[in-house]
Amino acid sequence: MTENAAVVTLVAFGALILAYFTYGRFLGRRIFRLERRRLTPSHTLTDGVDYVPTRAPILFGHHFASIAGLGPILGPAIAVIWGWGPAVLWVVLGSIFIGAVHDLGALKLSICYQGRSIGDICQNLMGPRARMLALVIIFFLMSLAMGSFCNAIADLFINYNPDAIIPSFGLMVVAVLFGVSLYKFRVPLWLGTIVALAVFGGLIVLGVETPVTTYEWFCSVETQAALTKAKEASSEQFPLPYGADSAVKYLKATGQEAAAGEIGTIKAAGTAVSQANYAWIGVLLFYGFLASVLPVWFLLQPRDYINSFQLYFALGAMFLGLCLAGIRGTPSNHIEAPMIRSDVADAPLMLPFLFVTIACGAVSGFHSLVSSGTTVKQLNRETDAMPIGYGAMLVEGALAVLVIMSCVAGLEPKAWQLGGTYASWSSIQGGGLAMQLNAMFRGGAFFLEEVGLPHAHARTFLAVTVVAFALTTLDSATRLLRFNVQEIARSMRLGAIANRYTASAIAVAGIGFFALVPAGKTLWILFGATNQLLAGLALLAVSVFLYKLGRPVVYTLIPMVLMLTVSVAAMILSMPEFWEKEQWTLFGVSLVVLVMALWLTAEGLLTFARGRTGEPVVEPPCTLAESPGA
Repeated sequence: MTENAAVVTLVAFGALILAYFTYGRFLGRRIFRLERRRLTPSHTLTDGVDYVPTRAPILFGHHFASIAGLGPILGPAIAVIWGWGPAVLWVVLGSIFIGAVHDLGALKLSICYQGRSIGDICQNLMGPRARMLALVIIFFLMSLAMGSFCNAIADLFINYNPDAIIPSFGLMVVAVLFGVSLYKFRVPLWLGTIVALAVFGGLIVLGVETPVTTYEWFCSVETQAALTKAKEASSEQFPLPYGADSAVKYLKATGQEAAAGEIGTIKAAGTAVSQANYAWIGVLLFYGFLASVLPVWFLLQPRDYINSFQLYFALGAMFLGLCLAGIRGTPSNHIEAPMIRSDVADAPLMLPFLFVTIACGAVSGFHSLVSSGTTVKQLNRETDAMPIGYGAMLVEGALAVLVIMSCVAGLEPKAWQLGGTYASWSSIQGGGLAMQLNAMFRGGAFFLEEVGLPHAHARTFLAVTVVAFALTTLDSATRLLRFNVQEIARSMRLGAIANRYTASAIAVAGIGFFALVPAGKTLWILFGATNQLLAGLALLAVSVFLYKLGRPVVYTLIPMVLMLTVSVAAMILSMPEFWEKEQWTLFGVSLVVLVMALWLTAEGLLTFARGRTGEPVVEPPCTLAESPGA
């Protein structure tokens, strides 16, 4: 069983499905007491920009696309270096008992406070100091996360997947047309969905046939000519999509060192790749700004909805391919990696770093910001919180399991041997975040081959899927960061900054700052630690909320203690390395966030000590009509 990827996946999926219908329903009915007729903020505060009552299937797509960006793909793809057993176990148990509970709790909490963010609500639950502490921690987390995402997306576009550029940005146009046709011209949802998906499929094919090699724009005429000859001479040694990584390897192999050096790497200043990287970060930040100020129905919601079908197909096809591999006994069903690997050279301790590295694949504080930021403002029925809050996290856990199997079964055996991708911690440290994503593309493509897709097209499809979801997380997160900046400005009575355009500009500046920090996977681990820390703090807020309602808190309090413990330990253990490497920005951010998190935890404990005094918690009335909304 331990070598059969299909069996491991089936057991994991079975556990996730069983949890939804047992533990999830118990929480929804007995602890959070979801009521179908309870008024939601999308109805009481409808404004056509942020507060828009939305049908559950569309909102599920938006929510899932927002939370499932690079996190459940990149984190597990790195964490399998400690073995597939601990990674799968944490993804399954963490998703069921912590991640999904956290997401559902944050959504319910925000419903009772008129769609306000979880950071803002801390003032009502724990006092004004707690509110400011939470908002500042959230600002750092969001900026860190999206800085990592910008780096990874730019790296993929330049080095590995220029074929993903056309479909990724073409989808934006499709999404706008879809949103306008649905909300302004009342086109039936099923018709708009079919047309949008058909056009999107065509864009993927166009992207495969027409990769946009942006690094070439920054090369000399001589190097461009050398690349053109290389493409014509050897498609086997210089394979599609002709990313900078394969270009450099080919040029070095054929003795064209000068041309290879001119293309260079992101780390080397002045090279074509580094210039292209800065350009892409600028483009991504500009896109994030636009997406954060436009009405949610115009771009954000329809883009996420269309994207969700792409991921549903990828999940279903990879799962089917894995099952077929198990039935046929093909090599892609055989797990090549060790189950537990405790002797990885130069690697940090498995505990607590496994938790913070997998991050969103099992539990994510970022999800509480999505739940209480954009999702709650579109929730039509309170009972929709069950599939959207609890269910979406379980689907994300299923995605993380498939990513793990792609890396430990789909990849060739040499990936785990000397000189391979997972040979040591330093071997994955030096390749950039995009290298781990590329490993997942290579491994997952073997599963898609089992259902009839050619390997090259399968890799491209997975790359487009991942990039598209990274972009959806970027636009949602920039909007959430704008909300965060506005809340900080209002608390400090700075009305000019609370303007959505000014707040969006500040949000983009924060993301850009961390996007330009040359930290690679170190930045990802710091994001993971901060992310898990925020999850613990969000669970603290939910626990206080339940306590004030007089309901059991054990189901949120135990996960809170675990998340705070592992995240604080990871941050403390990381800080000496930041100091040693003179990474002063990361050291400073870690210290500030750690101090504020401990302070906020103390505020929460004081609230418990004071008992149920102070501002009472009141759930909204149950007066919503039975007929479905928009």
